[in-house]
Amino acid sequence: MKTDILYLNNSPYENGKLSGEYFRKNVIINLEKINNVLLNNDIKNQIVSQLDNLKNEYPKYYDETIGKADGLGIDRLTYFAIMCPEITDINFEHCTTIMCKKDNGSFIISHNEDDDYIEGNFCLSKVKIDNDNWFVTNDMYNMPFGNGISWNSYGIVKTINYCHDDNVDINNYPRYFLQRHISEARSIDDLIKRCKEMKVASGFHVNAIDINNNVAVSIEVYSDSIDVEYIDDYYVHSNHFIHKDYLLNQVTDKGSNSIFRLNKCNEQLKYKTMNEIKTILSYRSKENKFENSILQTKEDPYMTLFNFSFDTDDKNKIYLNNYINSEIIELKYDL
Repeated sequence: MKTDILYLNNSPYENGKLSGEYFRKNVIINLEKINNVLLNNDIKNQIVSQLDNLKNEYPKYYDETIGKADGLGIDRLTYFAIMCPEITDINFEHCTTIMCKKDNGSFIISHNEDDDYIEGNFCLSKVKIDNDNWFVTNDMYNMPFGNGISWNSYGIVKTINYCHDDNVDINNYPRYFLQRHISEARSIDDLIKRCKEMKVASGFHVNAIDINNNVAVSIEVYSDSIDVEYIDDYYVHSNHFIHKDYLLNQVTDKGSNSIFRLNKCNEQLKYKTMNEIKTILSYRSKENKFENSILQTKEDPYMTLFNFSFDTDDKNKIYLNNYINSEIIELKYDL
């Protein structure tokens, strides 16, 4: 089975619908958990309010969302509830990213996308921004475009890591939609600006490279602010905040191995080639246990779905190791 690529060149609604129709054919969707959550009227009203806010302030993302719901054949409000993990308290992802500056000044980024394994719940989508511009993203039935990884025609390559956040504000937008918003960034400065534009219910982390200007950043987004670090050596991030004071008080979800993955990557990161970095991200302990491994398998609480890697020395190549179907592929940057 090969990695499918969707070319979405239509209106936001039609792009969402085409994506939804793809997953309707490929994924068995269990809505029992989300439907049980919606039995709580307070939660339901909060989700209705967020959907109205999105429609009024960001109609493009609203249209993509209802289009995807229609393509999937799911009630629109029920589907939007899946897009609100801070309200529903479900759907948390787990990832590890390494970014480093090589001796010649160019950058490598390599990212493990970890999440629940759901058969058929993965493809790549190339989404039209306007007549001349686009972004490519991993696509899943249960997230908006732009979550996980993306790269665009402006030369911005980014990866997203979920972060445990004790300071959730459900009156703000779900973090998924800011991750969508920054996928169209035209530069690092524009990316930073976009990170500030939409207040989010919970924070997350962004690694990004401007391949045209050879600039790399780590951005931690919080519900009330952001923090930016420019990368000039190497950098590792997993699923908890580590900028500034957070480094001294690392907090994770219960049962998470995020701190282990962060420390193990930093411990092993001595060389700066893509193969060596990908080897670090494929680390499994001798005991083959989740608690002290970086690569996650189907036997673990969640799985490494794919590894995404990019080297600015070769701006036209994207490397993808799809662990779902054991496929290693090399893609053109513009697909």
